[in-house]
Amino acid sequence: MRRFLAPALCATLALTAIPTAAVAQVMRSESAANRVIFVPVDKSMSFRLDQPAAKIVVAQPETAEIVATTDRSFYVRGVAVGSTNLLIYGPGGKLQQVVDVRVGYDARSLEQDLGVLFPREGIRVQTMGEGVLLTGNVSNASVAKRALDLADKFAPQGATSALTVSASQEVILEVRILEAGRSALQDLGFGLTVTDGHSVFTSGSGLLGSTAPQGAVSVRSKIGTVSIDASLQALEEKGLVRTLARPNLVAVSGETASFLAGGEFPYPVPQGLNQVTLQFRTYGVKLNFLPTVQDNGLIRMKVAPEVSQLDQANAIRINGVSVPGLITRRADTTVELKNGDSLAMGGLFQRNYDNTLRQFPVLGDIPILGTLFRSVRWKRAETELVIIVTPRLATPADFTRAAQITTLGGPEPKTGDLIFKGHSLDQPLSRDSGANP
Repeated sequence: MRRFLAPALCATLALTAIPTAAVAQVMRSESAANRVIFVPVDKSMSFRLDQPAAKIVVAQPETAEIVATTDRSFYVRGVAVGSTNLLIYGPGGKLQQVVDVRVGYDARSLEQDLGVLFPREGIRVQTMGEGVLLTGNVSNASVAKRALDLADKFAPQGATSALTVSASQEVILEVRILEAGRSALQDLGFGLTVTDGHSVFTSGSGLLGSTAPQGAVSVRSKIGTVSIDASLQALEEKGLVRTLARPNLVAVSGETASFLAGGEFPYPVPQGLNQVTLQFRTYGVKLNFLPTVQDNGLIRMKVAPEVSQLDQANAIRINGVSVPGLITRRADTTVELKNGDSLAMGGLFQRNYDNTLRQFPVLGDIPILGTLFRSVRWKRAETELVIIVTPRLATPADFTRAAQITTLGGPEPKTGDLIFKGHSLDQPLSRDSGANP
């Protein structure tokens, strides 16, 4: 018996020694009926209670102002856009009701204004969060954009459009970018060396530019112990460059389209001591345009073309890396055109003139004879850019014709013509007239 009682007594003492764990108590909110009310900002609305109230508590007085008129009625004035709630207590101090108050823009007034501006569209406005939501079906994209613009003024940064367009219109923008550049360079340099065996006189070092001369004339003569070496170096360059780009873009009315034919080049950006990051900039032929079809059939178009090219002559070096410059020509305008009309942006003309002279002091100013102690460099560059844009409304025939194009111009040569005749894909992809391949 003692053997059985001893373990039982020890177990009882061990269980008694274990401390009792503390029980966590959770505070629960007092339950009450809940309702939601909407109040326009800067306006007041009156509400009535089913039971008499002894006290009304507002959580955010800077959002909504509460004024009790009787023990069963009160009005709420919207102070600022936002949300808060009201706690309504009865005579015995018991919570009767919780009212969520949402202060927003007056959707009914905006809907009435849109109904006056677009009487046949049937645009509906409702409160959504701290903004307004436009719903309904409109006739074209121009109406949808104008309705959203009006809503943005009514509710800054709080208007959302869910309008659907019955017949969304695509706009095709045909762009022709023509650029012609002409350059002329004349570089003339003299070199003269006179020596008598004891002393040497040197004047001139040839051409001023880094390009090798195209022609040189040297004359060597000796008068007694005096040796004379004279040289004449000359260089003339002429060049003409023509560039033609024909980007065609299609965009839905009211949406933005962009085009880039070129590339990107990296350039270093110092961030601190011995820290350099690389960023990329684009160059080439770029085009951004935003078409909007108006109710009167005109196409309102915001177009921003840009033509740029790398300029190694104005390159700079940053931390041992050569970064080229950019020669850029851009335009930005907004016009209204009829379907098929063209707009030409010309006058983008640039002329650069550079005249450099290097001579020996005093001797270079001597008439006629001073030519032997002088080098000159003359450079002129002219660039003209013309941009022609033609918007037109897309038709089903355009999409049908686009689906039929499977190859580009320039037929692929046969094997025999390639080997024995040297024919290759060296034909232009399309004719200058713009006809389809």
